[in-house]
Amino acid sequence: MKHTYFTETRNWRAEGTYCDEKGAKFPLTGEVNVVCTGKESALGGYLEVAFETPLRFENNYKISPVDDHTYSWESYNPALGTLRGSFSVLGDYILSIYVSEDGLYSGTEALRQVAPYTYENAGACFCGGSRLSSWIAIIRS
Repeated sequence: MKHTYFTETRNWRAEGTYCDEKGAKFPLTGEVNVVCTGKESALGGYLEVAFETPLRFENNYKISPVDDHTYSWESYNPALGTLRGSFSVLGDYILSIYVSEDGLYSGTEALRQVAPYTYENAGACFCGGSRLSSWIAIIRS
């Protein structure tokens, strides 16, 4: 299957579970809008966690190809600042690693394509080496 997540202009929705630093689980929902222009892509969206007072995390990515299997990206997250990372395509998987501009935050994420427009997503964010949050979601277009 050809990857479709950030290679086609398309809207995506996410549903899953968010875990805080103590392991408490909360429902999450989200939306991602991808716009492809030439070789570059822009990805904008949010993740909303159903805490007692819901919290929304927003990200806006600029994605550029490095080679046939690697993409660099930069994103601004209001809570974490500027993040820089890469996507690496490995078969059905897209793996991502990132670090914040100040070096305080880092993370990893995996997307596994299970159908042309469906991905399983899992990731974790760290602050100073300690897990700050993690999530598991299904992303569909």
